[in-house]
Amino acid sequence: MEKKTDEYYIREILKGDSGSFSSLVEKYQHMVFSLSLKILGNREEAEDAAQESFLKAYNSLRFFNGRSTFKTWFFRIVYNNAISKQRTRKKNEYRIEDVRLSEAELTVTENAMNKFQSEDRIKYLKLGMDRLDSEEQALLNLYYYDEIPMEEIAVITGYSLSNVKVKIFRSRKHLLAELTKILKDETISIL
Repeated sequence: MEKKTDEYYIREILKGDSGSFSSLVEKYQHMVFSLSLKILGNREEAEDAAQESFLKAYNSLRFFNGRSTFKTWFFRIVYNNAISKQRTRKKNEYRIEDVRLSEAELTVTENAMNKFQSEDRIKYLKLGMDRLDSEEQALLNLYYYDEIPMEEIAVITGYSLSNVKVKIFRSRKHLLAELTKILKDETISIL
C-alpha cells in the first residue's frame, strides 16, 4: 500500500474529507501523547492535552501555510497547549537554577554513565530526567529522543534558536548535576 504524505492528507481534509485526519492522528498520536506527558507529568492530563491538540490542529488546519513541515507546525500546537495547561494547573514552585558544574565534574559523570550497561544507563537517565522540571524534560526529549533539530524546536517552542541552544545546554547540565547526585548517593549506599 502506498504511503501518503502529510501534505496529501491536509489537501484532502481541506477539500472536505474529514476522515483523512484519522491518518494524521494515527501517525502522530504516540509522539503527541509522549510530549504532553513529559510536560504535564500526569497521564490523564496528557491524554486530554493530546486530544485538545489534535482538535486545535484540525480546526486551524486552514491556517497551515507550509513554511515549516506539518510535524513542526503541529508540535508547536502540542507544546504550547501542554505548557498552557501546565501553567493554568498551577505555577511551578521552583525556577530553573543556573547549575554550575566544572568541566571535570561533567567529564567524570559522563564517564561513569558510559560504564553502565544499557539497562542501568536507561534507569539512571530516567531517574535524572524525573528530577528535571517539565520544560527541561520536554526540550531534552524533543532533541535527544525525538531527534528534532534545534531549528525546529525553536519553531515548536516559539523561542529563538540561540535561546533553544542555551536552554538545552542548561537542561543537559542540570541533568548531569542530578545524575552526579544520584550516582553519589548510589555509591554511598553501596559502601
